[in-house]
Amino acid sequence: MLRSVRNHFSNHNAEVQSTIKLIDIEERFDLAFSRFFGLYFAKLGKFFNMTPTQVSIISLIIGVTGGYMLFYQDSWVITVWASVLITLAGVLDSADGQLARMTGQSTELGRFIDGFIDSAIFIAIYLSACAYYVQGEMGWSIFLLAIPAGIISHIFTSQIYDFYKSEFLYYVAGSESSKVKKVEELPDASEEEGFWNKFFRRLEIDYTKRQWLLVTRTEEMRDVYEEVAFNEDTKEQFREKYRATFNPIMFWWALVGGTNTHRTLIMLFSIMGRFDLYLIVCLIKLIPIAIVILAQKFMDEDFMKELKFQFATQESA
Repeated sequence: MLRSVRNHFSNHNAEVQSTIKLIDIEERFDLAFSRFFGLYFAKLGKFFNMTPTQVSIISLIIGVTGGYMLFYQDSWVITVWASVLITLAGVLDSADGQLARMTGQSTELGRFIDGFIDSAIFIAIYLSACAYYVQGEMGWSIFLLAIPAGIISHIFTSQIYDFYKSEFLYYVAGSESSKVKKVEELPDASEEEGFWNKFFRRLEIDYTKRQWLLVTRTEEMRDVYEEVAFNEDTKEQFREKYRATFNPIMFWWALVGGTNTHRTLIMLFSIMGRFDLYLIVCLIKLIPIAIVILAQKFMDEDFMKELKFQFATQESA
């Protein structure tokens, strides 16, 4: 019996590995928990012929419900249940991507929808948790902490992390659906598309525009990277060099901008009844965020110089 269970989990874990685009940038918590249990839900979704978008919507409903329950931080029981729902939403967030890869339904728009749903859940969390403080001594002044903590330290940083994570997948794993396109490359919403498709297309354009404004990697750098990355003579060398150069900093991006970091801190401080301390931690976190942004900028500039030097050497030879 024990051997059978062990074999099942071993086979399941191997299957989890097969659904991952690139293990280099997977967060350890995701590998051990979210991806592991997410695959069960992905299989369930496949059995019921569900689409990844339908799983995402269920994740949204569960996550927003959990976020709303943080209004009742004076009850640790309700807060624990809120944490359970928020965690489940995170597992389903992994499941929709796994289902997409299992059924061949991965799309560029799907990547954006995932990010949109994450943002919607966290907005519900912030509003509900802050509403609890509005009734107390802090009153509306809680938003003096919440606005910079939620928008700059959380949402903007998560979008920057999503950009560099997608770039890593695009160049190292060759995942075309992970490419962050330039704004002018994005398709406009067609009149023939349904309301929701047009809605998400417009949001995607706004989201992508904001990403390019926030990151330090320029479009010129992207053009040079692509020229080398997809040249038959240089692509393998570029892929290995890109991986070796930028893999270390992806850990720090995940730490300061990853969903798991914010979700864990929110649940921890909310169960303590001190969401306000979480907001203060987010503001303090702006210091390491600035350091990682600068490190990324310098790494890109050095990487760019090396590529240009390589080009100049090849042309002279």
